[in-house]
Amino acid sequence: MANVTGGQAGGGTEPGTQEPAQQTQNNQGTQEPVQQVPTIDYEKIQSMIDKGTQQKEDAILKGYFQKQGLTEEEAQQAMAAFKQQKAANTPDVAGLQTQLQTYQAQAQQAVIEKDATVEAIGLGLDAKQVPYILKMADFSKVMDKDGKTNPEAIKEAINKVLEDFPQLKPTKEENKGFQKVGASGGNQVNQNMDDALKQAFGL
Repeated sequence: MANVTGGQAGGGTEPGTQEPAQQTQNNQGTQEPVQQVPTIDYEKIQSMIDKGTQQKEDAILKGYFQKQGLTEEEAQQAMAAFKQQKAANTPDVAGLQTQLQTYQAQAQQAVIEKDATVEAIGLGLDAKQVPYILKMADFSKVMDKDGKTNPEAIKEAINKVLEDFPQLKPTKEENKGFQKVGASGGNQVNQNMDDALKQAFGL
């Protein structure tokens, strides 16, 4: 009886009574794993695809040329020649797009210069001076997205040049359109305009 009592005292609670505590501890200590979204490297994937495609192409070419009775060295030379020919026949898309953009810009510039010349003559500017004035004018905002020029914007750009260089503005004698040949006044006006253009272009 004494042994039984001592066993009960030393053992504490009966077996199984600590199981809920252990279960509670396990429940508290257990955390669900946090899922991390994997980072996808598309460039690496494309590089692997390109590399695999290249290796497959090389294997096909090598097998074909070897079946034709070529040695290892001859097969390598034939493969290099085939790739060179393939590259020569493949169009340069980026280069073609660049050329197209260049041609479009040149065509737009030609339209702007044509319309700007008409507007400049309408403002009474000397036809000989118009090309120089157009070079100094900022026509970057005179054309809309449909490729049409805005006459008012062109006039504003030309007038801006005339404000910066008032010597280039047409005089009353020039606006009349009639001037005696050899008149000193006309020569002086032309000289002033030439001096203004030389100053503008640093000549």
